[in-house]
Amino acid sequence: MGQTTLSQSGPSLPIADGRRSRTTSRQTIAWRGRVVHAIRIGMLIGLLACLPSPHQRIDVASQPSLDQIQRLEPAARTITDTADQRGRWAILDADRIPLGSVARTLPEANGSVGYRGPTESLLLFDQQNIVRSVAVLQSHDTDEHVDAVKNSPEFMQQFQGLTWGGKLADGSVPKIDGVSGATLTSLAMAGGILSRLGVATGSLIFPEPLTLAEAQTFFPAAFQIQGDRMAVVKDESGTTLGYLIRTGALVDDEIGYQGPTSVLIGLDLEHRLLRPKIRHSFDNEPYVDYVRQERSFWKRFEGMTLEELAAFDPPAEEVEGVSGATMTSMAVAYTLPKFATELLADEEWETLGQTRLQTQLHAVQESIQTTRLSNADIATLVALVLLPLLIRFGAMRQTWLRRLWLFAVWLVIGLYAGNLLSLALLTGWATSGVTWQLALGLVALATVSVIIPPTRRGNPYCNHLCPHGAAQQLMRPKSNSRRKWNLPSWLSKPSGFLPAVTLLMVYLALLTRPATDVSFVEPFHGYLWHLASWSAIAWTISTLLVSTFIPMAYCRLACPTGRLLDWMRFKGSSHKVTRMDGAVFALLIAASLYRATA
Repeated sequence: MGQTTLSQSGPSLPIADGRRSRTTSRQTIAWRGRVVHAIRIGMLIGLLACLPSPHQRIDVASQPSLDQIQRLEPAARTITDTADQRGRWAILDADRIPLGSVARTLPEANGSVGYRGPTESLLLFDQQNIVRSVAVLQSHDTDEHVDAVKNSPEFMQQFQGLTWGGKLADGSVPKIDGVSGATLTSLAMAGGILSRLGVATGSLIFPEPLTLAEAQTFFPAAFQIQGDRMAVVKDESGTTLGYLIRTGALVDDEIGYQGPTSVLIGLDLEHRLLRPKIRHSFDNEPYVDYVRQERSFWKRFEGMTLEELAAFDPPAEEVEGVSGATMTSMAVAYTLPKFATELLADEEWETLGQTRLQTQLHAVQESIQTTRLSNADIATLVALVLLPLLIRFGAMRQTWLRRLWLFAVWLVIGLYAGNLLSLALLTGWATSGVTWQLALGLVALATVSVIIPPTRRGNPYCNHLCPHGAAQQLMRPKSNSRRKWNLPSWLSKPSGFLPAVTLLMVYLALLTRPATDVSFVEPFHGYLWHLASWSAIAWTISTLLVSTFIPMAYCRLACPTGRLLDWMRFKGSSHKVTRMDGAVFALLIAASLYRATA
């Protein structure tokens, strides 16, 4: 029995060694795979870092091109190389006869912000330095609003005849009217033009003077007011009751959902705030009304002195926005400290309120956006929480339940929330920053979709969360369906390169022309159906129709975002260096050299 035992146990040694050898080999491959994949992800990060920002603040005016000048003055043939002391370039005709001069409104117009940013204009002066005409050079605002301004000759003509200093020949300052439907864009542009001309305009966005009726809402005994932007309020006997000020005359660049809000401020004789009130807003009225009625929000500011308000920091004080109108209310919360800072430095208030700025005021944080949680965000976040639970308990193996999930993703995340990943979104965030406070659901979706593939081997977005993919899964023909088309190999194989080629073309376009709109290369813009053009909606529908005949046609053969996520996914073969890895490495070297020499 002993010999039998020995003879049986002897051969097991090489078998055990073989198992250990295979285990070691698998561990080596796994370790190598993690290293190679980490390098792969590092190359992707490097490529994104090489992309230039499409929005660059202009701090020094550059010479306009002759083409830009000839749109205003067709006879111009020459422009001087240097500008005069006021930043104007002289222009001459073909016979070297002076025609006048031109000037750009940036950087002076940087503070005149519309919906998204400043609008730069080109001013044409005659030889007496009087404005002859105006044209739009560029704008960060939406195309629809900018086009409305460009196509309004009445608006442009309002600036003709202005002298340097922003006045007409008779010494008066004109009243500028905005363009209907593009009021904020046009008035911000007008403010930039007048700032370039060297005149302090107050606010063209909120020009309405104070009224006695407004004073009486704070001081019932008010009988008269003195002033249109900041006023002394007096009773019938001439006794001063307090002060009335409109914030819009001093601050009009804190943007909520759609624009700034002007607040009416009442001050008692000790310069303490009475409860502020909204005077006028460019935001949607339902949201504005929510803020008007929220007493607890306004109570935070009631009783403050101007000095205390100027030093007030909303994030540090943990100011919470009004539920349902967070962006509108927080725009007000940032407006008030900025207003107090401007007021304390204003010469008119220094005389009116008989006060002095005694301490150095803290700068108010202007760039901090406040967190907004919309119903669309909540719906997306709920889906992200539910998905791992459904997978964990095997619910996705139930056909009817999976189809119900796919339909909900298409309807809620797609048509309702419009939260889809795209190259335009990912590259935009990479170059301009992530406004996570305003899109929590979309940012969470993107985070899960980008983080899980390189770390957990899965691809939850393409498999379970993409609305366009969900619709294709619901519409795909069965294997024995008569409407199923099988592409011939000569066509299907080349089609497999289409997503990679699209990725390359998009990257090169954004590298060389950062402002390029790349949303058209993918059919996802159509899910924003209330904003999308008919062509974008048609593009979306057409890719779905193709998928009713060719299973998952867009996902398999054309989706660049899906191909990128699949390349990022950690797989059993991640230790192998692929052709795409080599192409990405070569592209990274080329992009780095391009940025270094640009």
